[in-house]
Formats: sequence, structure tokens, C-alpha cells
Amino acid sequence: MDRLLRQAKRGEAEAQFALGEVYRNFKDYWRAIYWLKKAAKQGWAQAGLAIADIYRTQNKHKKAEKWYSAAEQMGLDASDLNDHDYREDDVESMASDSSSLSELTNDGTESFEDCETAAAEGDVEAMYRLGTYYEDQNNTQMAVHWYDLAVVEGHIQAAFNLALIYSKAGQKKYALELFKLAAEEGHDQAQYRLSLLLIAEGQRNEAKKWCEMAARQGLINAQFQMAALLEEEQRFDEAIEWYTVAANKGDIDSQYNLANLLAQKGDLTEAMRWFQAAAEQGDAMAQHNYAILLHQAGRIDEALTMYKAAARQGLEVSQQVLQRKKETW
Repeated sequence: MDRLLRQAKRGEAEAQFALGEVYRNFKDYWRAIYWLKKAAKQGWAQAGLAIADIYRTQNKHKKAEKWYSAAEQMGLDASDLNDHDYREDDVESMASDSSSLSELTNDGTESFEDCETAAAEGDVEAMYRLGTYYEDQNNTQMAVHWYDLAVVEGHIQAAFNLALIYSKAGQKKYALELFKLAAEEGHDQAQYRLSLLLIAEGQRNEAKKWCEMAARQGLINAQFQMAALLEEEQRFDEAIEWYTVAANKGDIDSQYNLANLLAQKGDLTEAMRWFQAAAEQGDAMAQHNYAILLHQAGRIDEALTMYKAAARQGLEVSQQVLQRKKETW
């Protein structure tokens, strides 16, 4: 099966047909139709006939008729067709069926069964939607199944979602491969997640490359991470630039780290501004540090207010300051 699957994914029609027949024998009709349809698209007439047979057994005679007609058009001998139920009263043109499938998957009102049918016929968006549905239902096995089929068809978001599943399961190898697949297509979250995995693997230079790509696309988490990496390398001016970008977007961690770096550089005015920004968002350490700068500036009442705000969040250092001053919080 592994060999057959590899060959089928490479586009070998014979392997796609054989794989479809295997799934058909196990009554796994979704997968069967998926691979048989791929073979049929390459002119494999027996695949079209097999799809028709599946629909016939499901009493979906209009769809069966479509594929009987397709198999005939692909050159299947008429004697082969005579072995199957051919219902004149259910005749529907391929164009009409294709049109209804398009409406089914694009107007947002399809039923679950319709979505399954569309996915089994190779509709990549339907595959992706089934993946998200099963993931929401905590049915990881089925989610992985449908995401995997969507990834084969080049669905980038499906690759990212599948990578997250593997990452959570501790399967780093597969997660790395899928994150990289999506990252190479410009998916910013995949670029960021890939960078985190690479950092954990000790590949900092490669991690920085992907992190910077995501940061330049405007992803705040990546901008913060990029700044943090640069700060660790003591490239403070570059770190300040990235922290500033994220801080201006309201990222509280970037605001706090930026304030610290600016304070170290002696720019207390800007440091106070960013400590205040983080403090107003509720960061206890930012409230404490902002209180220190306010106290140094002679703004005692404001400093006490900030110490108390941090103390109420359980920050012991602020509580100790207030205890020395015999203040309650």
C-alpha cells in the first residue's frame, strides 16, 4: 500500500486505479472515488466504470450515468458497459452534473452529505472543510485523512492545519515537512511555526530566515520573535526596530521588552512611554517599572497607583514596596 500510494501521488494512473480498487474492496468509497477519479482524468476508462459502479450501489443513478458515459467516451468497449445497469430514465449530461457540483461547493449551503460527495469526487475545498469539521469534533483520525487528501491537491491551509496536528502530537518530522511546505508558499503562520521548531532543533540561522519572512508579512508574533532573537545576539538596535514595529501594533510583550532596552540605552523618556503602554494593558511588571520611573520623576501619587495595580495582581516586589511605605492595596 505504501508503494502504491507513493506511485499514485506521483501521478501514475495505473497505481491510482489500483489504489482506488483496493479502497473500493474495503468499501472505503470516499478514498476509492478520490483515486479512481484521478486515474479517469488521465483517460483510464476502467476507473470511470468503477466510479459508476460505486454510485450505482449507492443508488445515485444520475451520478452513475455520468460516469458510465464518461467511461464510454474514454473508449471502454461497449460489451463492458453491457455488464452494468444502464438506466435511460436517469440520464443526465456531464456538464449539468458538473455545474450542480460547482453550485454545491461554492454557495455555502451544502449539506454534510453533499460535502462528503464533493470531497470524494476530488473537490479540494470540500476536503478541507471536512478536515476542519472533524477537527472541531475532535475526530483527529478523520481530520488527518481529509487534510492529507487536500494537501495532495495543493491546499496550503490544509497543510498548515495538518502540521499543527502533528506538532501537537509530538511528530516533529511530519510537522516540519508540512510547515515548510506551507511556508514556501508564503503562509506567514507556517513560516513562524517553522522557525519555532527550527529554534528547538538548534537551527537558529535557518529559523531566523523563516521568522523574518513572517515578520515582514506583518505577523506580530514573528516580529516579537525576530526582535527576541536579535536581542539574544546583542544586536540591540535591530531588536529595537522589530520590537517597535510590534509594539506600535499593541503587542504587550514587545512594549515591555522595548521599554527595557530603551531604559538600558538611557532613553528614559521613551522607556517610560512604552512601560506606560504595557502597564495600561495590565502587565504587572510594566506597572512596577513604570511606577519606579514615575517615582524618580517626582510623580509620587501616580507611582503609588501603579505599585498598587501591580500588587493587586500578586506581584510581590510591588507589595514589598507598598509594605515599606505602610500602604495598602
